[in-house]
Amino acid sequence: MSITSFDQNGSGFLKFNSGTPRIWITGTTEPSERTLLNWKEEGFDARYFPYDPANGPAYTRALKRLSEELNLGEHYAIVAYGDAASVVLKTAMKPLAKCCAIVAFYPPLLPPPKTMYPNSHQLQVHIAGLSQASPRPEMCEWKLYQYKQCTTGFADPTSKAYSEVEANLSWSRALSCVRKGFKRNVDLEPIVQNVWNAKYEDGVPERASMRVVTQMTQNSPHVSILPTLEGGIGRKKLEEFYRDFFIPSLVEDFKIRLVSRTMGVDRVVDEMVVSFTHSDEVDWILPGVQPTDKFVEIPMVSIVAVRGGKLVSEHMYWDQASVLVQVGLLDPKMLPKQFKNKGLKRLPIVGTEAAKILVEPRQDRYNKLLQENALLNGMNGN
Repeated sequence: MSITSFDQNGSGFLKFNSGTPRIWITGTTEPSERTLLNWKEEGFDARYFPYDPANGPAYTRALKRLSEELNLGEHYAIVAYGDAASVVLKTAMKPLAKCCAIVAFYPPLLPPPKTMYPNSHQLQVHIAGLSQASPRPEMCEWKLYQYKQCTTGFADPTSKAYSEVEANLSWSRALSCVRKGFKRNVDLEPIVQNVWNAKYEDGVPERASMRVVTQMTQNSPHVSILPTLEGGIGRKKLEEFYRDFFIPSLVEDFKIRLVSRTMGVDRVVDEMVVSFTHSDEVDWILPGVQPTDKFVEIPMVSIVAVRGGKLVSEHMYWDQASVLVQVGLLDPKMLPKQFKNKGLKRLPIVGTEAAKILVEPRQDRYNKLLQENALLNGMNGN
């Protein structure tokens, strides 16, 4: 971004440029290469700012001077870990010049719950619930996230306490905080739509599969199709999967109706209705099942994660029992004797009704299973 204005004499221009947004990562040890790479892939200039517990006053003085090497109009963010995070949080109670965001991971000393931080600082605190006591998040005037099943170090890939699920969750939250601080908005929809187009609209397996994987990260992207445990890890395996199984399974009348699309910080959630006639093998939905010529219509959810403008993962979900009912592999009225003797009338599963109620919610479509099991007695079931 370039900003220009006339100087006071009107004889020329004052000009300053806003460079790559800078993030100082601070702690007693250097951040992992993966941590630095994650920030750099998102367009930030990530640098290490060492913390020496034996020289606290010098660290605090240096912390207050971080703005001095920035140009006019530039800002910086801080991502702090452990003891350094406690020092940063204490120091930031008074405004740090040009600091726009602070993310603190497992500081041993937390601010008092009613501490009011300067409005110029976006601020988050992430703590490990198994190794840290803390007030409840709703009691705090500052943003607090608790990871109740984790110990200190859960967000560090080099730590024995590393927990990938919670690390990914905290990453999304931290990225949101930093982007808000720098007022950077990223539109993920074109990225996700390009992958969608390659998967569902190309039609030539060899070309489509390559188009999909070239839009993925180099660092072990993965696709997990949960109901059938299909997909893979890494570009090579995923190219093979899409080429040999996924793309060829898109039968002639395969359709997707997008119901909703929710854009987050680094994820896009698509809610859709998928329909097709099982006129050929559909390996990623009904692996090994010979064509039944049955029409299938199912709600489906896809969660795509993006890092640095590339797809890093996709998780897909649907109700496999509904699919099996529709192709005739599962009869809701076929019950084990022990359950039938206890009064169960049918399995609590449905077919195309789920897709219908998603796209056209009507009261007469609700609570059918409750009615069949006499669970609405004494209530107005209309």
